Amino acid sequence: MNQIILFISFFVASNAFAQEPSHKRYDSYPDPKRFYSEISSKLSENPFIKSDKDLIVFTGSSSIRFWGSLTEDFNEYDVLNRGFGGSIFSDLNFYMEELVLKHNPDMVVIYEGDNDVATEIPLEDIFTDFKTSFVKVRSSSEDIPIIYIAPKPSPSRWNLKGQYSIINQRIKKFCDQNEDTYYFDSWSIMLDEKGEIPAKYFWKDMLHMNSSGYEVWTKNLKPLIDKILSK
Repeated sequence: MNQIILFISFFVASNAFAQEPSHKRYDSYPDPKRFYSEISSKLSENPFIKSDKDLIVFTGSSSIRFWGSLTEDFNEYDVLNRGFGGSIFSDLNFYMEELVLKHNPDMVVIYEGDNDVATEIPLEDIFTDFKTSFVKVRSSSEDIPIIYIAPKPSPSRWNLKGQYSIINQRIKKFCDQNEDTYYFDSWSIMLDEKGEIPAKYFWKDMLHMNSSGYEVWTKNLKPLIDKILSK
């Protein structure tokens, strides 16, 4: 009898580890608690009280945090902006439950990977952290739609375009292979006919988008969201 119990315990533990990829291989992850003072009020807030609208939680790094027109851009839905600037996938994974999932969203939109590449986290580890975010959302709901916004091109990080291309391709392939999981190509929609990045989409730092950049995102993202949530 004890042997049977031991076997069952080992089987459950093994499956748990198999379902949630570890992101501990990379030794230089910053402490996610560095964001606590910035987002403590959001972590301690009560779950969102649902209306008759679908609830979308947008989360990720500064490209979400600075999206000041987000509620207006998607006013057909209830929208929560839960971005925190400078974050990477492992930070989001640390806070996912209290920042995002406790609100029981009808859709989760994630933007991470931009800072991961820029801080030279190995691509394999970024991909593992991405998959961990997927597992965390799926642990809350097996069929909640997830949209992953691809790390965008920016003039200040154009030298890293090869790295971004690789991680974007891997994320897209994963999304294509999993139901209710969508890849939003923010890369190609921001390039001009010469394959260059118009400076008009960015602040002076050439990293963060201005209202013109968000207009491009909204124009292309809204039809995808409408299509998914109208099913």
